[in-house]
Amino acid sequence: MGFFWGFIKPLLYLLIFIVIFGENLGIPNYPLFATSGLIFWFFFSNVTGQAIGSVVGSAGLLKSLNIPAYFFPLSETISELFNFLLSLIVFFVAMRWFGMVYDLKLLLVIPCIFLFAIFSLGLNLFLCSINVFFKDIGIIWGTIQPALFFLTPIAYKEQYIVQKYKAIIEYNPIYQFIKLGRSILYEPTLPPAHQWTVCISIAVITYVVGHFVFYRLKNQFISAI
Repeated sequence: MGFFWGFIKPLLYLLIFIVIFGENLGIPNYPLFATSGLIFWFFFSNVTGQAIGSVVGSAGLLKSLNIPAYFFPLSETISELFNFLLSLIVFFVAMRWFGMVYDLKLLLVIPCIFLFAIFSLGLNLFLCSINVFFKDIGIIWGTIQPALFFLTPIAYKEQYIVQKYKAIIEYNPIYQFIKLGRSILYEPTLPPAHQWTVCISIAVITYVVGHFVFYRLKNQFISAI
């Protein structure tokens, strides 16, 4: 089955969304709407879940071979990015199935994915370096992720959120990237310039912070492991 196993979980989520929300929300081409968010979410969920323990899990290699610790979270990110691109191909096939027209706007998904990968790598660098010293970080992150999933408009539009809670959604960085990606893949109009600015800022700041923390702590990894 290979990488096809990676589609089973998103498909199950999609089926649940269709059964529960599909007819109630009145969103055109709802499977495409939900999938355009799911492919971004599962990339993020998978890559952070795997990368957070990448340094600790490679303790033997770090102690016996002269391999830069940076290689491990980077390799997890690149590996999952490949799966993400395969999922995107399936999404494009589904677009044709639902009668949506291909246009040049879809090319914008390339810089969108690049920014999302940079953001994810920065977060991975931060999480995996902290996890070396505090082994509960992986458990805490696994607990936070489901809450983060439901706080991200994936199966529903942000218009359905109660006004007093919209600020929480707006400060969710995953939401900003999914909003940008959905504008490219699903919405009929181009994403606004300010949305690009927000995502670029989030990606750069997250990577800089993650890179800084990782390289400040990397010399202590072997002794801490």
